[in-house]
Amino acid sequence: MIDLARRVRALLMEGDLALPLPGQGATADRLRSLMEFARLDLSLARIIEAHTDAVAILAERDREAARKLYGVWASDGPQSRLTATSLPSGAWRIDGIKQYCGGAPMVDAALVTAHTEDGLLLLDVPMDTPGITILPSTWVTTALADTATGPVSFAAVNLPGDATLGAPNWYLERPGFWHGALAPAACWAGGAQYLIDTATNSNKKDPHSRAHVGALQSIGWGLEALLAQAGMEIDADPSDRRHQARARALKVRHLIERWCTQVMDHFGRATGPLLLAQDTETVRHYAALTLYLRQCHAERDLETIPEPHDVASTPSK
Repeated sequence: MIDLARRVRALLMEGDLALPLPGQGATADRLRSLMEFARLDLSLARIIEAHTDAVAILAERDREAARKLYGVWASDGPQSRLTATSLPSGAWRIDGIKQYCGGAPMVDAALVTAHTEDGLLLLDVPMDTPGITILPSTWVTTALADTATGPVSFAAVNLPGDATLGAPNWYLERPGFWHGALAPAACWAGGAQYLIDTATNSNKKDPHSRAHVGALQSIGWGLEALLAQAGMEIDADPSDRRHQARARALKVRHLIERWCTQVMDHFGRATGPLLLAQDTETVRHYAALTLYLRQCHAERDLETIPEPHDVASTPSK
């Protein structure tokens, strides 16, 4: 974790994390940059993806990250729920436990979702605020373990009124939410590209292995083309006037998840068991991609893609 934190901090200080903002004319370049970070290291990309997402969200509210390293902690559910209570002074009190807080020991601040009577609120929370405690991680797998993902407790955490970003539910309702949903998919694609590169460089000579490498390289081309097309579509309609952002994000995430799964299958067939058993970096990367892909919601997302008018009515019998 210490090494990862140093690497991310160095990239931040050198300005290498200043990616183009979504919808500003270079979204394809933004997605490609995230893919290339993941091609190097999925743990590195996981922290960078969250930070660059936070920077984009802040920019939507005309705020800057001021060279701070950010996380975005929006996991929500019975075991991961914060409440925000409005105080007479105009400040907010935050209570609860938030799960899956990536990079908690290394970030300077996080954008955190919390529930109010009026809906879901997004808050800019400095990590040195009294009442915030990083709890022991329940992470068992070695996959992405160096991202230090785990629970964080908020106990009577007081924040000023201007810590809020937008009105309740703004975080989920803005077009940028769906533009940003492509960023994890770009990282998944980068993870697959690492395996494609490794298989290509394995120099297997038999025709069956070469056929699998050919399939892998074809998928790699498809991943790049898909992200480029999605980026161009976002730039053509950044405000989502055509109401395509949500469906596009879910379709792209589905295709990339499926292609990445195919890459993992072809990889073992192309290279055999040696790399997956004895090469430390291959084993680490393969495990990280397996876990990272589960950020895709699979069928739960797919069944929500068709609009009512897209589904043909079932004829009565």
